[in-house]
Amino acid sequence: MAAHDTSTNRRSTIASCGALALALALGACSSSNGKSSAAPTTKPKTASSATPASNASVLTGNTPCEKSGPPASEGQVFDGSGHFHRGPYPQVPISETTRDQLEQEQTQARRVAVKYPTVASAEAAGYRESTVYVPCIGAHYTNPALALTFNPAAPSELLYDGTRPDSKIVGLSYLVFHPGGPPPGFAGPNDRWHQHTFNGGLCMNNSGLVIGAESTSASACEKEGGHKVALTDIWMVHDWVVAGWECSWGVFAAECPELGGKLGLNAFAS
Repeated sequence: MAAHDTSTNRRSTIASCGALALALALGACSSSNGKSSAAPTTKPKTASSATPASNASVLTGNTPCEKSGPPASEGQVFDGSGHFHRGPYPQVPISETTRDQLEQEQTQARRVAVKYPTVASAEAAGYRESTVYVPCIGAHYTNPALALTFNPAAPSELLYDGTRPDSKIVGLSYLVFHPGGPPPGFAGPNDRWHQHTFNGGLCMNNSGLVIGAESTSASACEKEGGHKVALTDIWMVHDWVVAGWECSWGVFAAECPELGGKLGLNAFAS
């Protein structure tokens, strides 16, 4: 009975989370019947002044992502210590054995991308919109039933270049409920997981759609018909393995520099 109660509580926690990511990500935890294209109520702070020297040389301002504006939500570019990390992560060398395991995991992930090429195919499989299209990270579609554990072959979120039925997949996102720290994740140390817990978390509406970034105040969120969700035990990592969207900032980068466009529209809007 205790085990059943624990499982029920975990599912309840995820169901109440709503979406995770970013309008993000960051990505979502409940089904969305109503849709909204509302942008974050307040602008997230610009963190370019906090860019580490190691990233300064690659943040040219000329990529589609950078041209679209500052990060949509703090959680996607700040780590748990408050360090800003927009741009590529330094890669830690891995052993041959670890690389073989990672290759097998990414092969499974790529099969998912091929299986769900459009928003229509994702929705038919039970994924629901949890963020509008967000430059640098895409529109998130979430299946909360897959968020209880990490499985390379079953990402809980799929990322698209828009929200039309024929919008195309650009990446995957693994949103996982994991108290006490990030889940084990992919083989090796290069999948750096992030959270959306700054300033009380994201602003979400009752359908589980992210309608405001972490910078949105609780009062502003309420005015938009939403509520702040801290997402304390929810972790995310993006996986850019879709053919044609092999992001130059790295396969596990928080943002894809080639993914520009306009918030609430698509990757190609100008």
